[in-house]
Amino acid sequence: MKLPTVFSALLCLVVLAGCQTAPKSEGPPVKEDQGVVFHVSFPADAHTDPLSGRVLLFFSESDQGEPRKQINWFDPSPVYAVDVEDLAAGETITFSKENLDDPDDLAFPERWSRLAPGTYRVQALINHDETRRDFNAGPGNLYTEPLDVEITKGMDATFELVANQVVEIEEPEETDWVKFVKVRSDLLSDFHGRDVFMRAGVLLPSGYEDDAEREYPAYYVVPGFGGRHLNSSKREKRADEAWEAWTEGTNPYRGFEIVLDPDMPLGHSVFADSANNGPVGEALTTELIPAIEEQFRVIAEPSARFVGGHSSGGWSSLWLQMTYPDFFGGCWSTAPDPVDFRAFQTMNLYEDSNGHWTFSGQARAVGRNRYEPFLVFPKFNHFEYVLGWGGQLDSFDGVFSPRGEDGMPMRVMDKLTGTINPDVVEYWKRYDIRLQMEQNWSTLGPRLQNKLHIIGGGWDTFYLNPALEMLKTFLDAQDHGGYVEILPGNHGSFMTKEVRQRIYQELADQFDRRDEE
Repeated sequence: MKLPTVFSALLCLVVLAGCQTAPKSEGPPVKEDQGVVFHVSFPADAHTDPLSGRVLLFFSESDQGEPRKQINWFDPSPVYAVDVEDLAAGETITFSKENLDDPDDLAFPERWSRLAPGTYRVQALINHDETRRDFNAGPGNLYTEPLDVEITKGMDATFELVANQVVEIEEPEETDWVKFVKVRSDLLSDFHGRDVFMRAGVLLPSGYEDDAEREYPAYYVVPGFGGRHLNSSKREKRADEAWEAWTEGTNPYRGFEIVLDPDMPLGHSVFADSANNGPVGEALTTELIPAIEEQFRVIAEPSARFVGGHSSGGWSSLWLQMTYPDFFGGCWSTAPDPVDFRAFQTMNLYEDSNGHWTFSGQARAVGRNRYEPFLVFPKFNHFEYVLGWGGQLDSFDGVFSPRGEDGMPMRVMDKLTGTINPDVVEYWKRYDIRLQMEQNWSTLGPRLQNKLHIIGGGWDTFYLNPALEMLKTFLDAQDHGGYVEILPGNHGSFMTKEVRQRIYQELADQFDRRDEE
Protein backbone atom coordinates (compact mmCIF):
# COMPACT_ATOMS: atom_id res chain seq x y z
CA MET A 1 0.00 0.00 0.00
CA LYS A 2 1.03 3.61 -0.41
CA LEU A 3 0.00 7.07 0.66
CA PRO A 4 -2.65 8.61 -1.63
CA THR A 5 -0.32 11.25 -3.08
CA VAL A 6 2.27 8.66 -4.07
CA PHE A 7 -0.33 6.25 -5.37
CA SER A 8 -2.07 8.94 -7.46
CA ALA A 9 1.25 10.11 -8.88
CA LEU A 10 2.16 6.54 -9.90
CA LEU A 11 -1.17 6.02 -11.62
CA CYS A 12 -0.87 9.29 -13.54
CA LEU A 13 2.63 8.47 -14.82
CA VAL A 14 2.03 4.86 -15.93
CA VAL A 15 0.51 5.45 -19.39
CA LEU A 16 1.71 7.21 -22.50
CA ALA A 17 -1.37 7.35 -24.68
CA GLY A 18 -0.16 8.59 -28.04
CA CYS A 19 -2.71 7.84 -30.72
CA GLN A 20 -4.29 10.09 -33.32
CA THR A 21 -6.29 13.07 -32.10
CA ALA A 22 -10.03 12.49 -32.23
CA PRO A 23 -12.99 14.79 -31.65
CA LYS A 24 -14.85 14.63 -28.38
CA SER A 25 -17.82 12.31 -28.28
CA GLU A 26 -21.10 14.09 -28.91
CA GLY A 27 -24.51 14.12 -27.17
CA PRO A 28 -27.19 14.23 -26.01
CA PRO A 29 -30.25 13.20 -28.07
CA VAL A 30 -33.27 13.03 -25.78
CA LYS A 31 -35.48 9.98 -25.33
CA GLU A 32 -38.54 9.72 -23.13
CA ASP A 33 -38.79 7.96 -19.75
CA GLN A 34 -35.48 6.17 -19.74
CA GLY A 35 -33.30 8.36 -17.54
CA VAL A 36 -29.67 8.97 -18.33
CA VAL A 37 -28.10 6.46 -20.74
CA PHE A 38 -24.55 6.14 -22.03
CA HIS A 39 -23.66 4.14 -25.13
CA VAL A 40 -20.06 2.97 -25.61
CA SER A 41 -18.63 1.51 -28.80
CA PHE A 42 -15.34 1.27 -30.66
CA PRO A 43 -14.56 1.67 -34.37
CA ALA A 44 -12.86 -0.91 -36.60
CA ASP A 45 -9.88 1.39 -37.21
CA ALA A 46 -9.12 1.25 -33.45
CA HIS A 47 -9.42 -2.55 -33.20
CA THR A 48 -10.49 -4.97 -35.90
CA ASP A 49 -11.30 -8.12 -33.92
CA PRO A 50 -14.10 -8.60 -31.34
CA LEU A 51 -13.11 -7.81 -27.76
CA SER A 52 -13.83 -9.55 -24.45
CA GLY A 53 -13.27 -7.89 -21.10
CA ARG A 54 -14.71 -5.12 -18.93
CA VAL A 55 -16.01 -1.77 -20.13
CA LEU A 56 -15.51 0.89 -17.45
CA LEU A 57 -17.33 4.22 -17.28
CA PHE A 58 -15.71 6.85 -15.05
CA PHE A 59 -17.36 9.98 -13.63
CA SER A 60 -15.24 12.82 -12.27
CA GLU A 61 -16.29 16.13 -10.75
CA SER A 62 -13.01 17.68 -11.91
CA ASP A 63 -13.21 19.70 -15.12
CA GLN A 64 -9.60 18.87 -16.01
CA GLY A 65 -7.72 15.76 -17.09
CA GLU A 66 -8.91 12.24 -17.79
CA PRO A 67 -11.23 10.50 -15.31
CA ARG A 68 -9.63 7.12 -16.06
CA LYS A 69 -6.39 8.42 -14.55
CA GLN A 70 -7.98 10.05 -11.49
CA ILE A 71 -8.45 6.93 -9.36
CA ASN A 72 -8.29 7.89 -5.69
CA TRP A 73 -8.52 5.22 -3.00
CA PHE A 74 -9.56 7.64 -0.30
CA ASP A 75 -12.12 9.71 -2.23
CA PRO A 76 -13.23 7.50 -5.14
CA SER A 77 -15.52 8.94 -7.79
CA PRO A 78 -18.46 7.04 -9.32
CA VAL A 79 -17.54 4.24 -11.71
CA TYR A 80 -19.70 1.68 -13.51
CA ALA A 81 -18.81 -1.42 -15.49
CA VAL A 82 -20.26 -3.93 -17.92
CA ASP A 83 -18.55 -7.20 -18.83
CA VAL A 84 -18.54 -8.06 -22.54
CA GLU A 85 -17.67 -11.08 -24.63
CA ASP A 86 -16.83 -10.85 -28.34
CA LEU A 87 -17.89 -7.22 -28.58
CA ALA A 88 -17.63 -6.30 -32.26
CA ALA A 89 -16.58 -2.97 -33.73
CA GLY A 90 -19.58 -0.66 -33.97
CA GLU A 91 -21.61 -2.70 -31.49
CA THR A 92 -23.00 -0.65 -28.58
CA ILE A 93 -22.68 -1.34 -24.87
CA THR A 94 -25.37 0.38 -22.81
CA PHE A 95 -24.99 1.88 -19.33
CA SER A 96 -28.42 2.56 -17.84
CA LYS A 97 -30.78 1.76 -14.99
CA GLU A 98 -31.83 -1.32 -16.96
CA ASN A 99 -28.56 -3.12 -16.35
CA LEU A 100 -26.96 -1.30 -13.40
CA ASP A 101 -29.65 -1.04 -10.74
CA ASP A 102 -29.36 -4.32 -8.81
CA PRO A 103 -27.30 -4.62 -5.60
CA ASP A 104 -24.71 -6.93 -7.18
CA ASP A 105 -24.36 -4.95 -10.42
CA LEU A 106 -21.01 -3.33 -11.20
CA ALA A 107 -21.96 0.10 -9.87
CA PHE A 108 -20.02 2.24 -7.38
CA PRO A 109 -20.83 3.79 -4.97
CA GLU A 110 -24.55 3.33 -5.67
CA ARG A 111 -26.75 1.86 -8.37
CA TRP A 112 -27.17 3.82 -11.58
CA SER A 113 -30.47 5.49 -10.68
CA ARG A 114 -28.84 7.04 -7.61
CA LEU A 115 -26.12 8.92 -9.48
CA ALA A 116 -26.26 12.38 -7.95
CA PRO A 117 -27.16 15.30 -10.24
CA GLY A 118 -24.19 17.49 -11.09
CA THR A 119 -21.55 18.45 -13.61
CA TYR A 120 -19.27 15.57 -14.54
CA ARG A 121 -16.42 14.76 -16.84
CA VAL A 122 -17.12 11.24 -18.17
CA GLN A 123 -14.80 8.79 -19.90
CA ALA A 124 -15.03 5.13 -20.91
CA LEU A 125 -12.29 2.52 -21.21
CA ILE A 126 -12.46 -1.00 -22.67
CA ASN A 127 -10.10 -3.21 -20.68
CA HIS A 128 -9.39 -6.34 -22.73
CA ASP A 129 -5.66 -6.67 -21.94
CA GLU A 130 -4.68 -9.68 -19.81
CA THR A 131 -1.03 -8.80 -19.16
CA ARG A 132 -1.11 -5.76 -16.86
CA ARG A 133 -2.57 -4.91 -13.48
CA ASP A 134 -3.38 -1.30 -14.38
CA PHE A 135 -5.97 -0.95 -17.14
CA ASN A 136 -4.41 2.40 -18.06
CA ALA A 137 -1.17 0.55 -18.88
CA GLY A 138 -2.77 -2.39 -20.72
CA PRO A 139 -1.38 -2.34 -24.26
CA GLY A 140 -4.19 -2.21 -26.79
CA ASN A 141 -6.86 -1.11 -24.34
CA LEU A 142 -9.28 1.39 -25.88
CA TYR A 143 -10.60 4.60 -24.34
CA THR A 144 -12.71 7.60 -25.25
CA GLU A 145 -12.06 11.29 -25.13
CA PRO A 146 -13.54 12.85 -21.95
CA LEU A 147 -17.03 14.29 -22.29
CA ASP A 148 -18.33 17.09 -20.04
CA VAL A 149 -21.99 16.58 -19.12
CA GLU A 150 -24.58 18.21 -16.89
CA ILE A 151 -26.89 15.69 -15.26
CA THR A 152 -30.10 16.99 -13.70
CA LYS A 153 -32.79 15.31 -11.64
CA GLY A 154 -35.32 13.41 -13.75
CA MET A 155 -33.29 13.95 -16.91
CA ASP A 156 -33.89 11.75 -19.98
CA ALA A 157 -30.84 11.82 -22.25
CA THR A 158 -28.54 9.51 -24.17
CA PHE A 159 -24.83 10.15 -24.61
CA GLU A 160 -22.60 8.44 -27.17
CA LEU A 161 -18.97 7.63 -26.35
CA VAL A 162 -16.61 6.22 -28.98
CA ALA A 163 -13.45 4.43 -27.80
CA ASN A 164 -11.15 5.43 -30.64
CA GLN A 165 -7.98 5.98 -28.60
CA VAL A 166 -5.50 3.13 -27.99
CA VAL A 167 -3.15 2.62 -25.04
CA GLU A 168 0.39 2.29 -26.37
CA ILE A 169 3.38 1.49 -24.19
CA GLU A 170 6.89 2.66 -24.99
CA GLU A 171 10.04 1.16 -23.56
CA PRO A 172 11.65 3.50 -20.99
CA GLU A 173 14.69 5.51 -22.03
CA GLU A 174 18.02 4.77 -20.43
CA THR A 175 20.41 7.44 -19.14
CA ASP A 176 24.05 7.48 -18.05
CA TRP A 177 22.90 6.40 -14.59
CA VAL A 178 19.81 4.25 -15.15
CA LYS A 179 19.67 1.11 -17.29
CA PHE A 180 16.76 -1.29 -17.84
CA VAL A 181 16.67 -5.08 -17.99
CA LYS A 182 13.93 -7.17 -19.61
CA VAL A 183 14.17 -10.96 -19.44
CA ARG A 184 11.74 -13.56 -20.73
CA SER A 185 10.95 -15.94 -17.89
CA ASP A 186 10.69 -19.53 -19.04
CA LEU A 187 9.14 -20.51 -15.71
CA LEU A 188 6.37 -17.90 -15.80
CA SER A 189 5.80 -18.24 -19.55
CA ASP A 190 5.25 -21.97 -19.15
CA PHE A 191 2.93 -21.40 -16.19
CA HIS A 192 0.73 -18.81 -17.93
CA GLY A 193 0.92 -20.21 -21.45
CA ARG A 194 2.13 -16.91 -22.95
CA ASP A 195 5.32 -14.88 -23.01
CA VAL A 196 5.96 -13.33 -19.60
CA PHE A 197 8.84 -10.91 -19.05
CA MET A 198 10.54 -9.84 -15.84
CA ARG A 199 11.87 -6.31 -15.62
CA ALA A 200 14.21 -4.25 -13.49
CA GLY A 201 15.60 -0.72 -13.40
CA VAL A 202 19.32 -0.62 -12.58
CA LEU A 203 20.82 2.43 -10.90
CA LEU A 204 24.58 2.34 -11.41
CA PRO A 205 26.96 3.05 -8.54
CA SER A 206 29.18 6.11 -8.53
CA GLY A 207 32.43 5.43 -10.35
CA TYR A 208 31.06 2.46 -12.28
CA GLU A 209 32.38 3.69 -15.63
CA ASP A 210 35.78 4.69 -14.22
CA ASP A 211 37.02 1.24 -13.24
CA ALA A 212 36.10 -1.56 -15.65
CA GLU A 213 37.32 -4.25 -13.27
CA ARG A 214 35.61 -3.31 -10.02
CA GLU A 215 32.57 -5.30 -8.93
CA TYR A 216 29.84 -4.06 -6.60
CA PRO A 217 27.12 -5.38 -4.27
CA ALA A 218 23.46 -5.11 -5.28
CA TYR A 219 20.50 -3.82 -3.30
CA TYR A 220 17.28 -5.18 -4.84
CA VAL A 221 14.34 -2.89 -4.06
CA VAL A 222 10.70 -3.97 -4.39
CA PRO A 223 8.29 -1.02 -4.85
CA GLY A 224 4.99 -0.82 -3.01
CA PHE A 225 1.60 -1.33 -4.63
CA GLY A 226 1.40 0.58 -7.93
CA GLY A 227 5.17 0.96 -8.17
CA ARG A 228 7.23 -0.54 -10.95
CA HIS A 229 10.84 -0.79 -12.14
CA LEU A 230 10.34 2.64 -13.69
CA ASN A 231 10.73 4.07 -10.17
CA SER A 232 14.48 3.79 -10.71
CA SER A 233 14.34 6.92 -12.88
CA LYS A 234 12.62 9.05 -10.24
CA ARG A 235 15.69 9.68 -8.12
CA GLU A 236 17.60 11.10 -11.06
CA LYS A 237 14.69 13.34 -12.00
CA ARG A 238 14.45 14.74 -8.46
CA ALA A 239 18.12 15.78 -8.53
CA ASP A 240 18.02 16.48 -4.78
CA GLU A 241 20.58 16.18 -2.00
CA ALA A 242 20.25 12.39 -1.92
CA TRP A 243 20.88 12.19 -5.65
CA GLU A 244 23.93 14.41 -5.32
CA ALA A 245 25.32 12.09 -2.63
CA TRP A 246 24.74 9.08 -4.90
CA THR A 247 26.43 10.56 -7.97
CA GLU A 248 29.35 12.05 -6.03
CA GLY A 249 30.00 8.83 -4.14
CA THR A 250 29.33 10.26 -0.68
CA ASN A 251 26.42 7.90 -0.04
CA PRO A 252 27.76 5.38 2.50
CA TYR A 253 26.52 2.50 0.34
CA ARG A 254 28.56 2.09 -2.85
CA GLY A 255 26.78 -0.44 -5.02
CA PHE A 256 23.89 -1.06 -7.40
CA GLU A 257 20.34 -0.16 -6.48
CA ILE A 258 18.07 -2.35 -8.60
CA VAL A 259 14.31 -1.69 -8.64
CA LEU A 260 12.26 -4.79 -9.45
CA ASP A 261 8.91 -4.84 -11.24
CA PRO A 262 6.23 -6.58 -9.12
CA ASP A 263 3.41 -5.95 -11.60
CA MET A 264 1.15 -8.92 -12.41
CA PRO A 265 -2.36 -8.98 -13.92
CA LEU A 266 -3.82 -9.92 -10.52
CA GLY A 267 -1.95 -7.16 -8.69
CA HIS A 268 1.35 -6.94 -6.82
CA SER A 269 3.18 -10.27 -7.00
CA VAL A 270 5.23 -9.71 -3.78
CA PHE A 271 7.64 -12.18 -5.46
CA ALA A 272 6.05 -15.12 -3.71
CA ASP A 273 5.38 -18.34 -5.60
CA SER A 274 1.62 -18.81 -5.77
CA ALA A 275 -1.11 -20.94 -7.27
CA ASN A 276 -2.33 -17.98 -9.34
CA ASN A 277 0.69 -15.83 -10.23
CA GLY A 278 3.03 -18.77 -10.68
CA PRO A 279 6.63 -19.30 -9.52
CA VAL A 280 7.48 -15.60 -9.25
CA GLY A 281 10.05 -15.96 -6.46
CA GLU A 282 11.78 -18.86 -8.19
CA ALA A 283 11.86 -16.91 -11.45
CA LEU A 284 13.39 -13.92 -9.69
CA THR A 285 16.17 -15.89 -8.02
CA THR A 286 16.96 -18.31 -10.86
CA GLU A 287 16.29 -16.19 -13.96
CA LEU A 288 16.18 -12.43 -13.49
CA ILE A 289 18.88 -11.89 -10.84
CA PRO A 290 21.37 -14.23 -12.55
CA ALA A 291 20.74 -12.33 -15.82
CA ILE A 292 21.44 -9.02 -14.08
CA GLU A 293 24.60 -10.40 -12.48
CA GLU A 294 25.78 -11.54 -15.89
CA GLN A 295 25.06 -8.24 -17.62
CA PHE A 296 26.52 -5.93 -14.96
CA ARG A 297 29.54 -6.10 -12.69
CA VAL A 298 27.54 -7.39 -9.74
CA ILE A 299 29.18 -9.59 -7.12
CA ALA A 300 27.26 -12.85 -7.57
CA GLU A 301 27.45 -13.95 -3.96
CA PRO A 302 24.80 -14.06 -1.18
CA SER A 303 26.88 -11.77 1.03
CA ALA A 304 26.65 -9.07 -1.64
CA ARG A 305 22.92 -9.49 -2.41
CA PHE A 306 20.55 -7.39 -0.33
CA VAL A 307 16.81 -6.86 -0.62
CA GLY A 308 14.48 -4.16 0.66
CA GLY A 309 11.22 -2.39 0.06
CA HIS A 310 8.38 -0.39 1.54
CA SER A 311 4.75 -1.41 2.15
CA SER A 312 3.91 -4.30 -0.21
CA GLY A 313 7.58 -4.10 -1.11
CA GLY A 314 8.39 -4.34 2.58
CA TRP A 315 6.42 -7.58 2.83
CA SER A 316 8.10 -8.82 -0.36
CA SER A 317 11.62 -8.21 0.90
CA LEU A 318 10.93 -9.95 4.21
CA TRP A 319 9.32 -12.89 2.42
CA LEU A 320 12.25 -13.20 0.00
CA GLN A 321 14.79 -13.15 2.82
CA MET A 322 12.84 -15.76 4.79
CA THR A 323 12.13 -17.98 1.78
CA TYR A 324 15.63 -17.75 0.29
CA PRO A 325 17.74 -17.25 3.43
CA ASP A 326 20.94 -18.46 1.77
CA PHE A 327 20.46 -16.43 -1.42
CA PHE A 328 20.18 -12.95 0.12
CA GLY A 329 22.59 -11.48 2.63
CA GLY A 330 20.17 -9.17 4.41
CA CYS A 331 16.81 -7.45 4.12
CA TRP A 332 15.61 -3.95 5.02
CA SER A 333 11.83 -4.09 5.24
CA THR A 334 9.86 -0.93 6.02
CA ALA A 335 6.10 -0.67 6.77
CA PRO A 336 5.42 -4.20 5.49
CA ASP A 337 1.91 -5.37 4.64
CA PRO A 338 0.42 -7.66 7.33
CA VAL A 339 3.13 -10.03 8.61
CA ASP A 340 0.75 -11.75 11.07
CA PHE A 341 -2.77 -12.64 9.95
CA ARG A 342 -4.07 -12.39 13.49
CA ALA A 343 -3.84 -8.68 12.75
CA PHE A 344 -4.72 -8.47 9.08
CA GLN A 345 -5.16 -4.72 9.38
CA THR A 346 -8.32 -4.48 11.53
CA MET A 347 -9.37 -8.13 11.54
CA ASN A 348 -8.17 -11.44 12.92
CA LEU A 349 -8.49 -13.80 9.99
CA TYR A 350 -8.25 -16.83 12.27
CA GLU A 351 -11.18 -15.79 14.48
CA ASP A 352 -13.37 -13.23 12.72
CA SER A 353 -16.16 -14.36 10.43
CA ASN A 354 -16.62 -11.11 8.49
CA GLY A 355 -14.00 -8.75 7.11
CA HIS A 356 -16.37 -5.83 6.56
CA TRP A 357 -18.23 -5.60 9.85
CA THR A 358 -17.43 -6.11 13.50
CA PHE A 359 -19.79 -8.09 15.75
CA SER A 360 -21.27 -4.78 16.88
CA GLY A 361 -22.05 -3.82 13.28
CA GLN A 362 -19.31 -1.24 12.81
CA ALA A 363 -17.50 -1.05 9.48
CA ARG A 364 -13.90 -2.23 9.75
CA ALA A 365 -11.42 0.51 8.90
CA VAL A 366 -8.69 0.02 6.31
CA GLY A 367 -7.22 3.54 6.32
CA ARG A 368 -6.84 6.26 8.95
CA ASN A 369 -5.12 9.47 9.83
CA ARG A 370 -3.40 9.45 13.19
CA TYR A 371 -6.61 9.16 15.20
CA GLU A 372 -9.61 8.67 12.93
CA PRO A 373 -10.50 6.18 10.16
CA PHE A 374 -11.28 7.60 6.72
CA LEU A 375 -11.62 4.44 4.60
CA VAL A 376 -13.47 1.22 5.41
CA PHE A 377 -13.31 -2.30 4.01
CA PRO A 378 -16.89 -2.43 2.62
CA LYS A 379 -16.27 0.65 0.47
CA PHE A 380 -12.77 -0.32 -0.60
CA ASN A 381 -13.81 -3.85 -1.57
CA HIS A 382 -16.85 -2.55 -3.46
CA PHE A 383 -14.64 -0.13 -5.41
CA GLU A 384 -12.28 -2.95 -6.40
CA TYR A 385 -15.24 -5.19 -7.25
CA VAL A 386 -16.32 -2.72 -9.94
CA LEU A 387 -12.85 -1.90 -11.29
CA GLY A 388 -11.94 -5.58 -11.68
CA TRP A 389 -8.97 -7.71 -10.67
CA GLY A 390 -5.70 -5.98 -9.88
CA GLY A 391 -6.44 -3.86 -6.80
CA GLN A 392 -4.59 -3.89 -3.49
CA LEU A 393 -6.95 -6.28 -1.71
CA ASP A 394 -7.21 -8.38 -4.86
CA SER A 395 -3.42 -8.72 -4.78
CA PHE A 396 -3.61 -10.63 -1.49
CA ASP A 397 -6.05 -13.13 -3.01
CA GLY A 398 -3.87 -13.39 -6.09
CA VAL A 399 -0.85 -14.40 -4.03
CA PHE A 400 -2.20 -16.12 -0.92
CA SER A 401 -5.32 -17.96 -2.18
CA PRO A 402 -5.79 -21.29 -3.97
CA ARG A 403 -7.08 -21.24 -7.52
CA GLY A 404 -10.82 -21.76 -7.85
CA GLU A 405 -12.70 -23.92 -10.33
CA ASP A 406 -13.23 -20.85 -12.52
CA GLY A 407 -9.45 -20.43 -12.86
CA MET A 408 -9.41 -17.32 -10.68
CA PRO A 409 -8.16 -16.92 -7.08
CA MET A 410 -10.62 -17.91 -4.39
CA ARG A 411 -11.69 -14.93 -2.28
CA VAL A 412 -10.65 -14.83 1.35
CA MET A 413 -13.68 -12.59 1.88
CA ASP A 414 -16.69 -11.89 -0.29
CA LYS A 415 -16.21 -8.53 -2.03
CA LEU A 416 -19.81 -7.44 -1.33
CA THR A 417 -20.75 -9.06 1.98
CA GLY A 418 -17.35 -9.41 3.65
CA THR A 419 -17.98 -13.04 4.66
CA ILE A 420 -14.64 -14.74 5.38
CA ASN A 421 -14.00 -18.17 3.85
CA PRO A 422 -12.28 -20.34 6.52
CA ASP A 423 -11.00 -22.83 3.94
CA VAL A 424 -9.18 -20.05 2.12
CA VAL A 425 -7.83 -18.71 5.42
CA GLU A 426 -6.38 -22.14 6.12
CA TYR A 427 -4.55 -21.99 2.79
CA TRP A 428 -3.31 -18.47 3.58
CA LYS A 429 -1.39 -19.78 6.60
CA ARG A 430 1.55 -20.71 4.38
CA TYR A 431 2.04 -16.96 3.75
CA ASP A 432 1.72 -15.80 7.37
CA ILE A 433 5.31 -14.64 7.93
CA ARG A 434 5.22 -14.68 11.73
CA LEU A 435 3.59 -18.10 11.75
CA GLN A 436 6.07 -19.53 9.26
CA MET A 437 9.03 -18.12 11.19
CA GLU A 438 7.71 -19.46 14.46
CA GLN A 439 7.01 -22.94 13.08
CA ASN A 440 10.36 -23.22 11.29
CA TRP A 441 12.67 -21.19 13.52
CA SER A 442 14.91 -24.12 14.47
CA THR A 443 16.13 -24.32 10.88
CA LEU A 444 15.47 -20.72 9.79
CA GLY A 445 16.99 -18.93 12.76
CA PRO A 446 20.67 -19.72 12.10
CA ARG A 447 20.28 -18.88 8.40
CA LEU A 448 18.68 -15.49 9.18
CA GLN A 449 21.33 -14.40 11.65
CA ASN A 450 22.08 -10.66 11.30
CA LYS A 451 19.83 -10.41 8.21
CA LEU A 452 16.50 -9.03 9.50
CA HIS A 453 16.08 -5.24 9.68
CA ILE A 454 12.41 -4.21 9.96
CA ILE A 455 10.95 -0.75 10.67
CA GLY A 456 7.36 0.50 10.85
CA GLY A 457 5.33 3.51 11.93
CA GLY A 458 3.55 3.59 15.28
CA TRP A 459 0.23 4.73 13.78
CA ASP A 460 0.49 3.24 10.31
CA THR A 461 -2.04 4.67 7.85
CA PHE A 462 -3.23 1.17 6.93
CA TYR A 463 -3.16 -0.36 10.43
CA LEU A 464 -0.04 -2.39 9.67
CA ASN A 465 1.69 -1.76 13.00
CA PRO A 466 -0.32 -4.28 15.13
CA ALA A 467 0.90 -7.20 12.99
CA LEU A 468 4.42 -5.82 13.11
CA GLU A 469 4.19 -5.63 16.90
CA MET A 470 3.27 -9.32 16.95
CA LEU A 471 6.28 -10.21 14.79
CA LYS A 472 8.46 -8.06 17.02
CA THR A 473 7.25 -9.93 20.11
CA PHE A 474 8.34 -13.20 18.53
CA LEU A 475 11.67 -12.01 17.13
CA ASP A 476 12.63 -10.13 20.31
CA ALA A 477 12.58 -13.49 22.08
CA GLN A 478 15.05 -14.94 19.56
CA ASP A 479 18.76 -14.37 19.12
CA HIS A 480 18.84 -13.28 15.48
CA GLY A 481 21.17 -10.27 15.48
CA GLY A 482 18.74 -7.97 13.65
CA TYR A 483 15.92 -5.73 14.83
CA VAL A 484 12.26 -4.84 14.56
CA GLU A 485 11.57 -1.18 15.38
CA ILE A 486 8.36 0.81 15.68
CA LEU A 487 9.05 4.52 15.18
CA PRO A 488 6.73 7.52 15.57
CA GLY A 489 4.88 8.20 12.34
CA ASN A 490 2.35 6.92 9.83
CA HIS A 491 2.84 4.72 6.76
CA GLY A 492 5.49 6.99 5.31
CA SER A 493 6.37 9.81 7.69
CA PHE A 494 8.68 7.67 9.86
CA MET A 495 10.90 7.30 6.77
CA THR A 496 12.84 10.46 7.45
CA LYS A 497 16.07 11.48 5.76
CA GLU A 498 17.93 10.18 8.79
CA VAL A 499 16.26 6.76 8.58
CA ARG A 500 17.03 6.46 4.89
CA GLN A 501 20.64 7.42 5.49
CA ARG A 502 20.84 4.91 8.31
CA ILE A 503 19.62 2.11 6.00
CA TYR A 504 22.32 2.95 3.46
CA GLN A 505 24.92 2.91 6.24
CA GLU A 506 23.71 -0.47 7.45
CA LEU A 507 23.88 -1.81 3.89
CA ALA A 508 27.48 -0.66 3.67
CA ASP A 509 28.33 -2.17 7.06
CA GLN A 510 26.67 -5.46 6.12
CA PHE A 511 28.75 -5.64 2.95
CA ASP A 512 31.95 -4.78 4.81
CA ARG A 513 31.36 -7.62 7.28
CA ARG A 514 31.47 -10.21 4.49
CA ASP A 515 35.25 -10.40 4.91
CA GLU A 516 34.79 -11.34 8.55
CA GLU A 517 32.58 -14.33 7.80
